[in-house]
Amino acid sequence: MTKNVGIYLYDLRHPFVGLSEFDDNIARRLAAKAKAVKEQDDIRFTFIVPQNYVGRYGEDVGYYVLNHFRALLLNHVPSLVALPHFDLLHLTQQQPVVRRRLAPSTLLTIHDVNFFHNDISPEKERRKVARIEHMLRVATHLSFISQFTQQDVHDHFTVSLPERVVHNGVTRHDTLAGRRPEGLSSDSYLLMLSGWDRKKNVDEVVSMMAFLPDKQLVVAGKGSDSDRQRLQTVIDRYHLTNVTLLGMVDEAEKTWLYQHCEAFLFTSRSEGFGLPPAEAMTCGKPVFLSRCTSLPEVGGEAACYFTDLSPQTMAATVSDGLRQWKSHEAACRDAVLRQVAQFDWDKAADAYLDYYVDILRRK
Repeated sequence: MTKNVGIYLYDLRHPFVGLSEFDDNIARRLAAKAKAVKEQDDIRFTFIVPQNYVGRYGEDVGYYVLNHFRALLLNHVPSLVALPHFDLLHLTQQQPVVRRRLAPSTLLTIHDVNFFHNDISPEKERRKVARIEHMLRVATHLSFISQFTQQDVHDHFTVSLPERVVHNGVTRHDTLAGRRPEGLSSDSYLLMLSGWDRKKNVDEVVSMMAFLPDKQLVVAGKGSDSDRQRLQTVIDRYHLTNVTLLGMVDEAEKTWLYQHCEAFLFTSRSEGFGLPPAEAMTCGKPVFLSRCTSLPEVGGEAACYFTDLSPQTMAATVSDGLRQWKSHEAACRDAVLRQVAQFDWDKAADAYLDYYVDILRRK
């Protein structure tokens, strides 16, 4: 009898963020394998998607439309919702809008429990802990996007479910066509691409530029008006003329920035994986990272690391690292490309498919 695997892809509704990129890459690759999987293993995929994604991944997969109202009913009165029978439901992030067990087997992918590292209030932390504990009760199986996330969960929660680590893949931006963003005034620049909230430590990177007057910094990514004003205050304080606050960029612009930067900087204090530095590494670029959470797992020995985030020390790290890179560029570039080659979306999709098959066979 055909087994139906439901795959939660509702985060596709927010393009240009990490969860949407995860969903899209896994969906495209599983859809490409769907016909063969049906023939070989008698497994059918049903993608749980926003309305505008129905049909996006071809005719070899089924689609179930999810919206907030339907999610509310599924969580509280599921008998009122016509839901396909799922033998296995893969919830592709730890805080989905569907928060109850809707299949005999439920695989929960945990990306991070970063709130333990972000200096939030005790009350807010308690609420977040309660949500994770609830989802751990919903799940029958777990996967983690990094070894760090796996260990972080075990350090803070009691877990006794079957589990695997399935590393994220990385889009190869060296092979894509880019487009130069408007507002970019220099062809030689250091690049930081991340959210602009405080946990990303963007302020420290901007401050660092006071000690690198001969370098240019481009800061791209999502930030609120208050984030931009905060960073502009730092620029004004140091009278900086070598920092460009570019803001949000699309995929083609992001690709161009990776391909043409002198080096990539990423100083986040909490990451479950860290896609931006890995994406920059696919272009063979030097990366400078904080040693926080999962970033050493992504950068390995090929990355340079900030020993602390004081602006002057960071500037010295960048200067020394770039000197080393230029002195041994071929070897350094090869090391970066070898390190990032282990993170591959095809491998990730195959690993999830293997997990699905194992779960269903053990039922």
